Amino acid sequence: MVDPVTQVELLVPEGISSWRAIERARKARDGELRSIRLFVDWGHAYPLWESGTDKYGMEPDDYGLSAELAARLLAWTDTFFDHLVPETGWDTLEREQVWHAEGETLADLLELEVYDIAEVQREFRPAGWSAA
Repeated sequence: MVDPVTQVELLVPEGISSWRAIERARKARDGELRSIRLFVDWGHAYPLWESGTDKYGMEPDDYGLSAELAARLLAWTDTFFDHLVPETGWDTLEREQVWHAEGETLADLLELEVYDIAEVQREFRPAGWSAA
């Protein structure tokens, strides 16, 4: 679909109406979309961060996320804490790969759930890494 104002093609996820996509494009143009940073860091149970808020470390309720996505985000964070040692890295290459793949899936699900209010920044990826 094409944005009627900018004539730029919009990538519209399955299940999102044309009206919602056009409204989201307007919000993006007008600087009204929030920016959720998705990454895990010590001391916070959820991998949700947003600059310019009163609390920075966000929680699923702050975005009205589903209980299922909230549980998966928590489990993903727990896997990180349980299997990554800052000084030496992941306990196995396979677990690291599975964790990154799950991160991509979670980012996709998060993008759908916050589609009308925010963009998701996938900051859990190692430098120079991209999903194939």
